[in-house]
Order: sequence, then structure tokens, then C-alpha cells
Amino acid sequence: MQPKPVSRDAFELFQAHFDQLLNPAHELVQLARKIDWGRFEAAFACCYAQDMGAPGKATRLMVGLHYLKYTFNESDESVVARWVENPYWQCFCGYTHLQHECPIDPSSLSRWRKRVGAERLEMLLHETIALAQRDGHVSQADLQRVNVDTTVQEKNITYPTDSKLLYKAIQKLASAAQARGIPLRQSYLRVGKVAGIKVSRYAHARQYQRMRRSLRKLRTYVGRLIRDIRRKMGVPDEVLATLLARADRVRRQQPHDTHKLYSLHEPEVQCISKGKAHKRYEFGQKVAIATTNRGNWMVAAKLLPNNPYDGHTLVETLTAVEKTTGVTVTDAYVDKGYRGHGCAPTVNVHVSGQRCASRAERRRRRRRSAVEPKIGHLKSDHRMDRCFLAGLAGDAINAVLAAAGSNLRKLLRRLAAALIPWRRVHPALVRWLGIAARTARIIPEPTPVAVRPNLRLRLCA
Repeated sequence: MQPKPVSRDAFELFQAHFDQLLNPAHELVQLARKIDWGRFEAAFACCYAQDMGAPGKATRLMVGLHYLKYTFNESDESVVARWVENPYWQCFCGYTHLQHECPIDPSSLSRWRKRVGAERLEMLLHETIALAQRDGHVSQADLQRVNVDTTVQEKNITYPTDSKLLYKAIQKLASAAQARGIPLRQSYLRVGKVAGIKVSRYAHARQYQRMRRSLRKLRTYVGRLIRDIRRKMGVPDEVLATLLARADRVRRQQPHDTHKLYSLHEPEVQCISKGKAHKRYEFGQKVAIATTNRGNWMVAAKLLPNNPYDGHTLVETLTAVEKTTGVTVTDAYVDKGYRGHGCAPTVNVHVSGQRCASRAERRRRRRRSAVEPKIGHLKSDHRMDRCFLAGLAGDAINAVLAAAGSNLRKLLRRLAAALIPWRRVHPALVRWLGIAARTARIIPEPTPVAVRPNLRLRLCA
């Protein structure tokens, strides 16, 4: 059913209102007043049935929790736990009195994300850009010039090796057979574990013939389990058929094959090499990141499945930017990986290393590299380092919400800085003081001249 307004308890009549307890100048309180919460309720109303099921949770509560989660780098469980402890977070989510327990379970956040989908959740990023425009932090001219780059959003999987994948297939097949009451001739759990340990030890000792022999044993065990289950099950159900197909694919693939399976529970994972010295291979999905050339505001985070060439994704990324901001992009600043982009002639694509005559244009091209530390902050501060959400939809949702959390952190810093007393001075005076301070640093102070003692005495006389 549609979400209903938050019900007020009779006990709240005897509690103090947040207006009497909280600081009205706090950045979270100010931000809660500036965000247009009504647009989320109107956009997500179609995700609920009219007269079926229990009433949904308040849209502002769910959106606010996701904003807080990706702004402060929390998990589903920790954001709910901290919400109970922090009255400013409760005020941000639309509550007026102190709550002693969260109205939702952490698993409700996962179900709500699946219900809404990645495409509608892009509205959370769009609202942060619209709010920055309303407050004058970013102009329309800033949104016309963007920096674009790609990165790898790793998946929450272990480093894939043949022995790990084969033994994991043995475990999953044995567990599935036991759950369906299929009597197996042998589960191969004990001998499979011994063979997997031998593979790692022989590889460390560089005894590769013995290592390959143990790998062949593991492949034999997986093949026997697959054939045994198919004989005794007859027509398997959909889940078991998928598991059998993936286990057979792991058994058949060789070290130098392409389009390999790197995870049994995440079959879409790609092996991507970005040329990093500290991390040669990364296992996940490629994501395109677009920021404003001036100000470094996040304007797009687009999932690029199946590891495409960077140059072939520029048109798709710029389309996502224009959809988010509503402004036509005129200039895109990219690195040399985007050569051969095939973009429309209406967009000026500036590739690193090209010559330009204008001084202002050279300054903008130097700003292209500002997207690199922004990607680092997305990974270290906004949960894009490792995606814990399932499937390609989870990858897209995690990237978009990480971008929204980055913009929200930027807005909070701007609001907090506006509360500093010396920042309330007239802008012209602040600008004059800055010029005076820079001039004082440039012009050195006069060096005192050392006077001889007899000359000093003569002058004093």
C-alpha cells in the first residue's frame, strides 16, 4: 500500500519538541529545510500498490536514511543504529520528537532499493544538484563543462582462483542436494578440501605438475557431483538448474579463456585491468564518473557493464549528465583513454595532451585531473570501494547513491562554513582582506640594518 503519514504517539504530548532541543543553525537542520521532499513522494508513489499489503514506510524516512548512509559511510545496520542515537538524524528524516527505536528493520532498506530501482534513485542525485543551484553554489555555466573518467567498482567477492571456485562449487552442490533430499554417492567435501589445500601449497613451492594434478582431481569431483544430481533429480528446479550450469562452466573453463566465471553468486563480475602498480586486476564493473570542471560537483555516475572501451561510452555518459542536470553539455574534458570517442560535433571534447591557445582553456584542461582525487573520495568516504549490493542493479544503485552522498557532504560543508562569524562579513571586504594577505606574503619585510656600536653611541649623543 501507499506510505501513510508518520503516526504520532500520545506519549509525544509530554515530550519536548525538537525545536526546543536542537540547534536550528545546525547544518543538518538547515539542509532538511532546503530539500524538496515532496518530489520524492510524487516520484515513488507508482512503486506501491493502491489497496494491497501493509502500508509502506514514509518516503522521507527511507530517502533520508539513504542520504545519511552514503554521506557518512555507514552500512544498513549501522545507519539504523546511529539514527536511534542521533536526534539530528531523526530531525533530518522528518521526525519532531525523540525516538527510542527505529521504525524499520535494516533489511527494509534493501527491499526498498529493489522496489524503487536504480533509474528512480537517480532523483536523489538530481536533488543535490538542484539544491546547489538554488543556493548559488553552482551555476548553469559550470554544469556545461564537465570532467569525465572511468573507474572500477569492485564487487564483494574473494580473489578468484580455480581451486577456490571448484571447491565452492562442491560446497554449494552438496548443500543444494541435502536441502532437496537427494542422496549422493559421495559429497567430496573432505577430499575436495584436501585437494584445494594441496593446490595452494604446490603453487607456492612452484611444483606445477603436482598442482595441475590436484586441480584435475577437483574438476573430477565437481563433474561427478553434477552427473549424480542430474541422474537422481530428473528435472531440476530453476535455482538448481542455474547452479548446475554455473558449476559446469567453472569445471570447463581454463586459465587462458576469455569471459570466465569469477564468482558463483555474482556471475556478471568482470576482470578489469587499469594498469595500477599496486592492483593489477580488479574484479567488478566499470563506472563512468562525471564532475563539473569548476567546483567538482558530481553530476553523473553511470554503470558500464561488460567492460567497454572508454571512448565508446562518452556519449552515454554525457546523456546521463544532461538527464541529471537538465543542462546541455558544451565541453567535456577527458584523458587519452577516450580517443576515438565518436561524440557529436556540438560537444567540444578536450583530450589531455592537445594544444590550445587560450589561457583560460589551458586552465580548464589542467582541472581535468581533479576528477581523480574525487574518485578516491568516492571509494574511501562514500562506499564505492566495494559494492555489497547484489547484481548489476546493485552496482548501479551503489554508484548513484555514492555520488549523491558526495554532493550532500559538500553541501553540509558549505552550510557549516557559513556559520563561522568571520564568514558573515561582506563578500567585498573578505575579497579585499584576501588580496591584502596575499600581497603581504609576496612583499618581504625590510631587513633591519646592523649598526656598529660606536656609530650607535654617536647617534645617541
